[in-house]
Amino acid sequence: MINAAIIGVSGFGRVHYDDLVREYQQKRVSIIGATIINQEEEKERCDFLKSIGCQLFTDYKQMLEVLCGKMDICFIPTGIAMHAPMSIAAMRAGANVYVEKPLAATVQEAAAIHEAEQETGKFVAVGYQTMYQPETRKIKEYILAGKIGQVHTLKTYGFWPRNIEYYQRNAWAGQLKSGSDWVLDSPFSNALAHFLNLLSFYAGESFAKPAAVASVQAGLFHAKPITSADTAWIKTVTGDAKTLLFYVTHSCTEQEGPVTVICGELGEIEYDNTRTVIRLKDGTVEEFASSQDLEVRTNVMDAIIGKLHGHDRFICSLEIAAAHTFICNGAYESCAVHKVPSEYVKIIEDNSGVRLDVIPGIRDIILKAFQENRMPDNHDAPWITCGEVIDMTGYQQFRGGKTV
Repeated sequence: MINAAIIGVSGFGRVHYDDLVREYQQKRVSIIGATIINQEEEKERCDFLKSIGCQLFTDYKQMLEVLCGKMDICFIPTGIAMHAPMSIAAMRAGANVYVEKPLAATVQEAAAIHEAEQETGKFVAVGYQTMYQPETRKIKEYILAGKIGQVHTLKTYGFWPRNIEYYQRNAWAGQLKSGSDWVLDSPFSNALAHFLNLLSFYAGESFAKPAAVASVQAGLFHAKPITSADTAWIKTVTGDAKTLLFYVTHSCTEQEGPVTVICGELGEIEYDNTRTVIRLKDGTVEEFASSQDLEVRTNVMDAIIGKLHGHDRFICSLEIAAAHTFICNGAYESCAVHKVPSEYVKIIEDNSGVRLDVIPGIRDIILKAFQENRMPDNHDAPWITCGEVIDMTGYQQFRGGKTV
């Protein structure tokens, strides 16, 4: 029986909690500890956990001290700034770790987690849930087999509206910092981070390797009353000359995508949340569905539990997840976060009657650049500016990014 602990059951922590409860009901996991700082608000979950013999704590450090050496794995679905200190502390308390994405805000935090992993002999699995799905493995194997020829461009766009309540759900949403700690919250590091992580993974030269990043260039903007970006495009060039293009915004009116296209000399692969279509230049077309809903979470837990039992299971490793953090840091080093001038922003109400700041025409701007394999620029809209190309060779520390 696997002994598990969890830090936080609110927000996205409820997904991790539900995962653990399903595994407990299937007698695959024993939940021995939970840190819940808001126990009055989470009374129902607390009551259930107590009923199955789980010890409750309000301080994660106390939980790790009490349960040191007794945990097989600790689930960490907490705020971005806490991923590194909690993961490191959990490993030093004898637990393997499943930490929510992104791995960390900065490359130096990612390096510290890696150092603790090496020091303790434990493993860290990262919550990019798309990485654990069979269709993801199939796409990577297809690319490595050369079935679409030499890959040259990998690109994604995504339009996910987020209203003001999204940014008010905690103290760090949409912020560059939480107190003195870097957060760098943005659509490309949080809500749509899975898809930037996948681009990096698919551009890797071997199955378990992410892209080797040579340079990063970005355009970062906010239309909403936040300090980080709600709209962005990022161009990454790899050491073997692949181009990764990523375009995302929360300042839009309708949800669309993410849609990804991987372009090779012999054809292309297009996928979204529902299906993958492979089109070869010889006219061959292949299509398969994506994992959905509960199946996605089951695949994640199957991989983690299998690895805990010593089986060969593919997980989203530190190396894969750290490449995403590497690209995100490069984006902020390339470009300051620019406020979109008020004359180019419209404030409306969404379907729930909640304030939604949008950039009229942003969909057309992004789709045109996506089709033309380029970054948007001031020919698309006068408020657009792109940062400089940053050489990422030997990059080891986030320096604080550009400022306006």
